[in-house]
Amino acid sequence: MKKTSKSEYVVHYIILNSIAIFALFPFYWMFVTSVKPAEQILQTPPAWWPSYFEFKNYTEVFQIMPLFEYLKNSIVYSLTTTIICVLLACFAGYSLSRFRFKIRNASIVLILSSQLIPWVMSIIPFYFIMQSLKLNNSTIGITLAYSIWAIPFCTLMLKNYFTSTLPVEIEESAMIDGCSRMRILFVIALPISIPGIVATAIFSFILAWNEYMWASIVLSETKYKPLSVGIHDFIGQFGVTPSVSLFMAASVITTLPILLIFGFLQKYLISGMSDGAIKG
Repeated sequence: MKKTSKSEYVVHYIILNSIAIFALFPFYWMFVTSVKPAEQILQTPPAWWPSYFEFKNYTEVFQIMPLFEYLKNSIVYSLTTTIICVLLACFAGYSLSRFRFKIRNASIVLILSSQLIPWVMSIIPFYFIMQSLKLNNSTIGITLAYSIWAIPFCTLMLKNYFTSTLPVEIEESAMIDGCSRMRILFVIALPISIPGIVATAIFSFILAWNEYMWASIVLSETKYKPLSVGIHDFIGQFGVTPSVSLFMAASVITTLPILLIFGFLQKYLISGMSDGAIKG
């Protein structure tokens, strides 16, 4: 194997650091703008660092808009969607990875096909279905909508993970000892597949937390709106320019939970995604 030279290391680090700076700069600018004094917001050339920190924006934003209510709604929608997706995807993914039935291949093709169709195309018919069921402006309706979009991909993630990381021999040994399929699933398969399950949960949580389009169409009452829609309404009401620091403070509050979750669970996400990608 060819040994990497110091110059190659330097080039690699320069490229990686450049990419990292490019990716992290919007978050830096979002935070800096949220704590800038008013006279520096529209300053030209822009101030890259505030002359002093003004944290009052983080208290004022809760007074101007019902941010606590938006935050509560986003947490409820995201957690409920995650529980539904992980629960159903575990059963569906395990069955597709272990059982050989007549419509198995057709089921996998249909699941894959659902990911190829732009979800925007289904908004209008799905909206009328939800309206006829009187599920607009309801927690159940928005949670079902999020789950429907996320379950197919979550199922494929766990199906691949079960196939690639869970040896069939372990299950066969357990069946010889008298274990039922359900007991094998809950006692053997799921504990071994924790990284894949956590990766799937993170995916479904982020999808529900960041979703805007469907929530903006279905939810018209303020008490049901999540953070993504609530902050957009805040911009429409006050405009971006005069309240940009407040908008950035709200954006920081919205981004912080996802950053914390990803920071604590990134090792499970990386191992879950990589192990599940080994074999389909």
